Amino acid sequence: MIRVRSLLVLAMVLLMGAAFVSVVQAAEGTRGGAGRGGSRGSLLGLLRVEQVQKELKLTEGEIAKVKALGEKLSAEMRAQYTAIREIEDREKQRAKFTELRDQSEKKAREALREIVPREKMMRLYQIRMQVRAVGDSLASTYIAGRLKLTDEQKAKLAQIGKDSQAKRSELYGSLRDASEEKRREAYTKVRKMRSDADEKALGLLTAEQKEAFEKMKGEKFEMPSRGGR
Repeated sequence: MIRVRSLLVLAMVLLMGAAFVSVVQAAEGTRGGAGRGGSRGSLLGLLRVEQVQKELKLTEGEIAKVKALGEKLSAEMRAQYTAIREIEDREKQRAKFTELRDQSEKKAREALREIVPREKMMRLYQIRMQVRAVGDSLASTYIAGRLKLTDEQKAKLAQIGKDSQAKRSELYGSLRDASEEKRREAYTKVRKMRSDADEKALGLLTAEQKEAFEKMKGEKFEMPSRGGR
């Protein structure tokens, strides 16, 4: 059961920052770092990746402060996360997880302003745009504003996200007693769902918006595989 739960957490963190994910892992990337369980879509999760630290040229002092911040937020969120898991209504539980995740991300973002210099933070945001699902990036108020997304585009993006989440939830529901082979197949299916959703989201943008979106990502960054640091 523990292994199955880990699969659900890792898949949803990687692909959509889902509401069911452990907020502690999603926001901070603790318990081994972002390469082994933390979210690479969260700011703190990314900052736990050694290659990201090198790309940003973080000092030892900055790295130490980032780690301390992650541990602090993890402790603050753990009790709330445990309480939310007791909610039986899945829709309410999902909404609470999303709210808690967003609160944690906001706290991290505000605290990081005092730790990481502005130019390094700007590059971090670019890297996050490269590793996040397209829909997650476009859902950002800042990015949507920069691209001047219309209300119609926003509504369609929201529907794509909702449909993708429904498909993933159905898949995850079949994994409770799944074999190792079935879990590997699930990973492949989830990656395909992510790819399809990204393609649909990009398809809603105009040529000018796509070009602007790509420029916002900055220079290409090669994220290391999850098999290593």
